Order: sequence, then structure tokens, then C-alpha cells
Amino acid sequence: MPLPAADYEFDVFFSYKRHALSIDWTRRVSTLFKFYLSHELNVPEARVFVDEESIELGEPWPEALQRALRRSKCLVCVWSPLYFQSDWCCSEWRSFQAREKMLAEGETARLIAPLKFHDGEHFPQEAQSIQWTDVSKYNSTLSAFWSSARALELEDILKSFSADVAQMVRNAPSFRDNWPVVSGHGLDRPRIELAKL
Repeated sequence: MPLPAADYEFDVFFSYKRHALSIDWTRRVSTLFKFYLSHELNVPEARVFVDEESIELGEPWPEALQRALRRSKCLVCVWSPLYFQSDWCCSEWRSFQAREKMLAEGETARLIAPLKFHDGEHFPQEAQSIQWTDVSKYNSTLSAFWSSARALELEDILKSFSADVAQMVRNAPSFRDNWPVVSGHGLDRPRIELAKL
């Protein structure tokens, strides 16, 4: 009996720059996003790759990330200046850019859904020209944020964002074994100039 053809394992690859001060925020946002995406896709649980949840103990993580990139329908990325300073984050973003460019003439799909966590001015020019959902006024390192009225506003934004991403998932091109994984090493990144004292 022939082996089944490879297919997508994930609806979304959730890409973010890990930082001790923002990890709680990122975890909560990814959990809320997955909850609302499940509703939008009308499934018990949307298939969202989040590195902390999706890589098994003892599994070689670089290979797991590359496999997940190829086997995800689209990318949700949490953008900040630090995101674009990370080789891994840039690899994830550039891989989906390369996939969009690889589509045949007449076959178009948006595959990248950014959340702007901070700034925007210090993003690469290519990133500045992509429509993002701005959550920068809701980024907080304090756990008390999640009991505030602003957290309710953020949840409403994530509901709407999840509906947009669900449409992206439904419109994703058929799986291909040769989806590219682009190295993030050596990419041009904006340099943040600090004022002299």
C-alpha cells in the first residue's frame, strides 16, 4: 500500500521573539488567538505551531522548526525591532515570503499575518509595506494588565484578527514538499541608531 502524500500539519506557524519580559504576554495572546481561530475554522482545536507547545522533549528543535515551517499553511508573526534582529525569526518570515513568491502566475495567497507588538519605524522596508494588526498599545509586561479594560480591547482585536487569519488558512495553496525554508543569517536588518549623549 503506498504511503499517503505529505500534507499540512498546522494551520498556522506562530512566530515571535522570545524575551523573558514578554513571554507571558506572548503565551496569553497565542492561547487566545488559537481559541478564536478554532471557532472561526469550526474545529475543536486549530492546529497552531507554537515552539513551546509543539516540540517534544528530546526532539532536535532546528529540524522541528524547519518541518513546521514547511507544514504550516500560513504565518502569524509578532513584530518588534527585536524580531528583526533574530536570525530564526527572520528565517520564519522570509520562508513565507519566498513561498508567496513561488506561487504560480494567477495563484495568489496572502500567507503572512503580522501583529505589531512594538515600534514599526525600525522594521525592514519590506515589513513596513505590509498591512499589520497593531497591538502595540496593549503590550504589557505586567500580569495586572490581563485584568484591565485594555485586555478586553485586545481580546476584541484578536477575535477580528483570528477571522482574518481563518480566511488566510482557507485560501492557502495546496501543500508542496518543496516549500522553501530560508536562512535568516546574513539578511539586511535595520540598524537602530542611538542618540549620542
